Amino acid sequence: MKKKYYIIDAATRLFATQGFDATTTIQISEEAKVTEPLLYYHFKGKDELYTSILASAFEEYFSRLKELKKETATSFEKIEKIIAMQFQLVSEKPYDFYMTISTYPTRLKDPDNVFKKNTARLKRWLKSYFSDCLKKGIKSGEFVKVPVDGTVDILTLLVKDILRQQSFSAKTNKKTIQAMIDFCRRSLVAK
Repeated sequence: MKKKYYIIDAATRLFATQGFDATTTIQISEEAKVTEPLLYYHFKGKDELYTSILASAFEEYFSRLKELKKETATSFEKIEKIIAMQFQLVSEKPYDFYMTISTYPTRLKDPDNVFKKNTARLKRWLKSYFSDCLKKGIKSGEFVKVPVDGTVDILTLLVKDILRQQSFSAKTNKKTIQAMIDFCRRSLVAK
């Protein structure tokens, strides 16, 4: 199992830095310090390895989303937590998310279309999360009255863009995190 981990780790770095097309199974094997037949023992080929990494990255992401507190002292705390979680996850797994966001090959032989299925799932999850948060915050008077659907779209884009931007830089900028949280607070929280 340890060698399979080395294969996945090496492939993730190579896919993220070189792209899918420029990465070969020979390179992955050499980087992982295993034989190419061992790579094929664990995976049918490069496509299956890529989709396996992609599926794993999405599952990690959804696992972190589920860990977010359902009940918080304020509705704004939910927004603050999801922004912080995004930054933390990308800083812990930069290659996984850079690969997921920047190098998805459109011609990948993926019968389940892991990318499309999970991005749709993410959109539904975020829409539900933010909609619930905003409705509760408005009802309690914590938030100013805003158009829920439009604000949900903006928050969803913001959260998805955090992943994209942080994936490209691969380092967490605490000032950016705080600026984003402060922006959301000024836009939503009633005085």
